Amino acid sequence: MFSRRLIRLAALLAPVVLLLPAAAHAEEVETADPAGDARAWTAYQQFQYVEAPEEASVDITSTAASLGQRRLSVAVHFRDLEVRVGHETLVRVWTPGGTFDVTAERRSARRATVSVARQRGEAFRCRGLSVAYDGAMDTVALSVPARCVGTPRWVRLGVRTTATPRVSVDNPSTVFYLVDDGHRGGFRENSLGRGPRIHRG
Repeated sequence: MFSRRLIRLAALLAPVVLLLPAAAHAEEVETADPAGDARAWTAYQQFQYVEAPEEASVDITSTAASLGQRRLSVAVHFRDLEVRVGHETLVRVWTPGGTFDVTAERRSARRATVSVARQRGEAFRCRGLSVAYDGAMDTVALSVPARCVGTPRWVRLGVRTTATPRVSVDNPSTVFYLVDDGHRGGFRENSLGRGPRIHRG
């Protein structure tokens, strides 16, 4: 069982490893999220979040992360990373010195972009940020230089994904967006679930 978990963790972090040169050993942590717990923000009858278990494109199933001396590596795994008009993955990074938001975004099948900002602050330039959307592995992998988040001795992560729904002319939708919290069953609008501490290797 333990060896199977190691194999799975290696597979989740593989897209991140491909983005990077060899690094020193770092603590690696994997957290699981229930499948089928995505929510849809809809105007049907009233504005509300409703269960959307069929929406695999935002349905986070696990997150694997490691914090090395130079980089924070995060791989978010989805049930089915379909291409959508808009798809965004937010990784909130809590550190001893402050909170940062790392945001990956992809429009349709265009090249993905990534940015970093202090929570509720403006994005700032930090060289070395990278992101890879891997449809075959259903994974969004982010690589964040440790200096972009203050070179912390530990971090805790929150993960949230949003995406636009599928809409056709014949079947217009009252759903405005889809969402899932990677560290909580379901979703709370003003609260993001937190994973365990990940210590610098």
